[in-house]
Amino acid sequence: MYNYLFLLSIFITIASGLAHAQTAADYPSRPIRVMVPYPPGGGTDIIARSVTIKLASHLKQQIVIDNRGGGGGNVAHELAARAAPDGYTLMIAISALVTNPAINPRATYDPVRDFTPIMLIARSPYRVVVYPGVPAKTMQEWVALAKAKPGSMSYGSAGSGSAIHLAAELFRMQTGISMVHVPYKGTGPAITDLIAGQIQMMFAGTLSAAPHVKSGRVRAVGITSLKRRADSPDLPTLAETVAPGYEAGEWFSVFAPTGLPKPLIDRLHADLVKTVTDSELKDRLTAGGMDIVGSTPAELGEVIKRDYAKWTRLIKETGLKAD
Repeated sequence: MYNYLFLLSIFITIASGLAHAQTAADYPSRPIRVMVPYPPGGGTDIIARSVTIKLASHLKQQIVIDNRGGGGGNVAHELAARAAPDGYTLMIAISALVTNPAINPRATYDPVRDFTPIMLIARSPYRVVVYPGVPAKTMQEWVALAKAKPGSMSYGSAGSGSAIHLAAELFRMQTGISMVHVPYKGTGPAITDLIAGQIQMMFAGTLSAAPHVKSGRVRAVGITSLKRRADSPDLPTLAETVAPGYEAGEWFSVFAPTGLPKPLIDRLHADLVKTVTDSELKDRLTAGGMDIVGSTPAELGEVIKRDYAKWTRLIKETGLKAD
């Protein structure tokens, strides 16, 4: 009986491996859904559409963008975590994938356990942008204004617990100012309200903020990189102006549900390598303030573990809570 069960287990393992190999050989045989945790128009959506156009040409299959805004990204995160690990549901996520469950005990997914990392595509710092009607043209003037009128200035975010929410909260705590947090279902809606003057300030990704800064509809007053960047040398860092040592930023990565077979991981990663090395895409992302990374799946996995531990520890130390 023992020998029978042992042989049966070997047969199942071999059969499973053959099934995965066949799946990889045939993949993809139908359109792929790529979930985006935010509404159309924000930086994550812009990057997702830019990347998937190129990826679809390498996979030789249609890719459908599925924008699922809400919960600071948690709606899409939780749906993607429960999807079948067959390669036909992917997600392009940002740092909120790890910050949300770190701050929100109601989150029903684990960023380390519930996803298969495929590639960290790019990194970028945030721009601090304000409504032009606000009488603050520098970070020093913004901090002085907020201190003079405690609780009267509001800032928007892509949702409670989102990465830009935590970045703004850490800035608030480090400078000792009081601001009102207004969460949205994504960066796009928040910027729309910033342009209209419904909120006064926000931390925003470069791709989301750049066209509005250029048009004058919002004013950039600072950047969250530790040092000034070559693409915006006149924009001072928060570290050099009002918050010594301050640094924050965003990453953009591709994930699948946990359990994706290795042959499919390898196939997707190989085609993503071709995608991020495409000169047209590189030029577009670089022009938008992105730093191309193109990590291995293992490297992205380590980033997830490290960031989740970092934000969880920091939130416990500061007592920061989701709104």
